Amino acid sequence: MSFALAFLDSPRPLDYGARLGRLRWRRAAGAPAGVEWIMAAPAAAAVSGAAEWMVVLDASALPLFRAGPAIPAGRVAAAVHAVPDGPAVHTLRELESAAITASAGTDGEPPAALAFRTADFPPGPGETVRQYLERLRSPGLAAVVPGFAALVLEESSERERPELTRRLPDGPLRILDAGCGAGASIAAARSRSPAWTVTGVESDTERARRARGRCDRVLEGDLRRVLPSLAAAGERFDAFVFADVLEHLEDPVAALSEALALAAPNARLLVSVPNVGHLSIARDLLAGRFDPVPAGLCDARHLRWFTRASLAEAIAEAGWSVVTIESEPGAPPAGPEAFRSLASGWPDADLESLATYQWVAVGAAG
Repeated sequence: MSFALAFLDSPRPLDYGARLGRLRWRRAAGAPAGVEWIMAAPAAAAVSGAAEWMVVLDASALPLFRAGPAIPAGRVAAAVHAVPDGPAVHTLRELESAAITASAGTDGEPPAALAFRTADFPPGPGETVRQYLERLRSPGLAAVVPGFAALVLEESSERERPELTRRLPDGPLRILDAGCGAGASIAAARSRSPAWTVTGVESDTERARRARGRCDRVLEGDLRRVLPSLAAAGERFDAFVFADVLEHLEDPVAALSEALALAAPNARLLVSVPNVGHLSIARDLLAGRFDPVPAGLCDARHLRWFTRASLAEAIAEAGWSVVTIESEPGAPPAGPEAFRSLASGWPDADLESLATYQWVAVGAAG
């Protein structure tokens, strides 16, 4: 075989989003199928099936090429990170029509994929796939090939979320960050609010590890298990944050209700959810498109979808009082004017919803 595509073995079973990600890489590379490389397996056996390989290191990245790269002799082609130029990109359809700038590979981020000729890099005796890939990523081997790029989507919990932290008071506050991810969304603001104590709950082991360097305490596990255990232990919190979490839960109302059982007097609830009525989604649907992607409005992991009204219903049904639900517009997509003009001709159109990226709700206990 002259060319083959490989994916790295995953510690967890492939989910819906991971399978779609692999499909997009196969299509971009022009490969009808892909094999899985086991990191601990011998590299010699892994590479033996093809003269040229493309190895996908991050299948959650979105490939932005339509053919395999021309691999320079003796070098490893690295799929560099790409940044859309101009207006924000919220959906795959918008990405397909956006102008793209690929970095020169100097941003320190690992490439999304590597392409190389087997003859240029024969595996050493006893070398594992993990060791082999580390060698291929050695300084000086990587070559930036025009057009060989991928979009790596941002992990929002790696940075502070000011649209959330500004809605929390500065005084002493015991905060439960439910589904905290990498932990920075709330805890990153503690330098300005040193009286906050942040307890994070996160089910993903790697994200929980990163969160431990940011939160005061991190409890690793599923919310449906951790929240009742905290209640049984008699713990109480002054504020609960569900930052882009409810849409990932099978039963969002149950999670909010279990949080209420942990509420101290006058406790506050802070919830953010992506808006299913955003212009980018509505426009894609009108075009017959809905493409799940690894993050954002159309995250493949979303199980539930929210409008302002359905978010209010979930909070109220869980026993909280809804104080406010406010619009966070986010960055506008490209060319919204034509769709807004079309929508404005419909008497029932909610133009505020079209301009809302997220709904942010504040609730109160009791």
